[in-house]
Amino acid sequence: MIKVILAHVLFLTVCAIPVNGERHKVWRQFGYEAFAAGKAHGIAIAADGTLRPAAALDSFATVDAERIWDLAQGDDGTIYAATGDDGRLYSIDENGASTLLFDSPEVSLHALAIGQDGTLYAGSAPDGIVYKLPRNGQPTVLAHTGSHYVWDLAFDGRGRLYAATGEPANVLRIDADGQIEEVFSPDDRHIISLLFIDDTLYAGSAQKGRVYEVGDGNGRLLFEAAQEEIHALVSDAEGVLYAAAISGEGSDQSTALFRTETSGSTYEWWRDGSAQLRDLARANDALLVATDDGRIVQLNAAAQPSLLAHGDDFKTNRMLRAADESIYLASAHTGQLRRLGPARSEGHYESKVEDVGGHAQWGRVEWRGSGVAVQTRSGNSAEPDATWSDWSTAESQSGAAIESPAARYIQYKVSLKGRDAHLTDLTLYAQRANLPPHIASLEVQPYRTPQARGANQQQQPSAQNQRSTNPPQSRSLYLLRWQASDPNDEELVYDLYLRGEDQKQWKKAHEGEERSSLLWDTATMPEGWTQLKL
Repeated sequence: MIKVILAHVLFLTVCAIPVNGERHKVWRQFGYEAFAAGKAHGIAIAADGTLRPAAALDSFATVDAERIWDLAQGDDGTIYAATGDDGRLYSIDENGASTLLFDSPEVSLHALAIGQDGTLYAGSAPDGIVYKLPRNGQPTVLAHTGSHYVWDLAFDGRGRLYAATGEPANVLRIDADGQIEEVFSPDDRHIISLLFIDDTLYAGSAQKGRVYEVGDGNGRLLFEAAQEEIHALVSDAEGVLYAAAISGEGSDQSTALFRTETSGSTYEWWRDGSAQLRDLARANDALLVATDDGRIVQLNAAAQPSLLAHGDDFKTNRMLRAADESIYLASAHTGQLRRLGPARSEGHYESKVEDVGGHAQWGRVEWRGSGVAVQTRSGNSAEPDATWSDWSTAESQSGAAIESPAARYIQYKVSLKGRDAHLTDLTLYAQRANLPPHIASLEVQPYRTPQARGANQQQQPSAQNQRSTNPPQSRSLYLLRWQASDPNDEELVYDLYLRGEDQKQWKKAHEGEERSSLLWDTATMPEGWTQLKL
């Protein structure tokens, strides 16, 4: 009778063999998506991932308001700001000096439009009034829309004024005497945005997230987004329509841009899952997106993003492209108005935290660029806290040794200084501690032959051919199964040894086994106890 002694506990640390180099870790950062996972402070991220000093957010003006809802520019260069939560209208001259033009009885002025004669129009909430402010004249009520909100105003090519309203949702045409004509009344809660492309009017709604092509007395549905609101509409020089769709409060932070070709076909063009879109503007051959986490993102014709600026203390609510192509940014939480200025001469970037999977010694850090200084810090918690090391001394030479102490997590900071400073990629090297593999179990069971499928079944090969998928049929067969793991996440191979009861030397029965089970034919083993070593 063959008896078996399992010796895996005694030999588990030497016989499970790692076969690849998982202990050597390389963290390579390049491309927009990789760098966008970190935090840029005065740093721009180009579409190809190159880091450079970002455009400055120059302070231009400040008005007495909780937020700025809309901006418009007159033909003389004056900028007008519609604000909340006191419903005030300001004019701002070329030097940033502001003047209160109108202190309305409303809570908010949400929308502005300027007529061909320079008359300024403002839409309000919660009474849904459209005000008229003639050039050098006094403000008057032009029309009561019958809705609670006037969200947008737009002129057609014939100089006729249109209003987008909410609660209830309407597209209205208002003549010079304040007479209102209902153009379109959809089954939505709000019409948020209006846009004329040539003579065609488009409207974006909230509640159902729809874009309509609006005609007199009717509206044709172009598409319905999964998001709840079409927050903004713009077009490019070719007449292609772009619609910004955002989710409602309390839902996910999904923001998507849809593109509608001149043929009418619509598809999702770009998506950002990390923040809500605040506004959308056209800038030359690109689109600018302002998000609620303070980013200004530029999208090129291929929808490739570039981070132009990131305001740590400034969240944009509205953008204005001025006649001289300057971009003005209005605050969502204050009365500040800023302007995108020339590139800074310096800034810094903090990477995301990298988990190398275990305790590691750090090697060197390499990069390509100029005007670069790199620092690192490390720790054993997933987020940097008081237990982490301080930032290391700045290194300005690529290939320098990483000075941070051994740990599981690491983060780097890049400082750029100089007008031509840039970084294209960065690589950090580490070596994890070589921890021993662990064999948790080794079982030996008589092999149960599968039931034959028929009389014509082919004869099974011998047990010596372990690579066959058809095991032999014999009472001398045993099934060996084991469980093992490696803390370095390395792939393991196994050696199996046998030794008879009176034998002193181990005999290697299997070498380099990649599977975690095999068949053992005991027919050739002597009677008595047999020891197995895995």
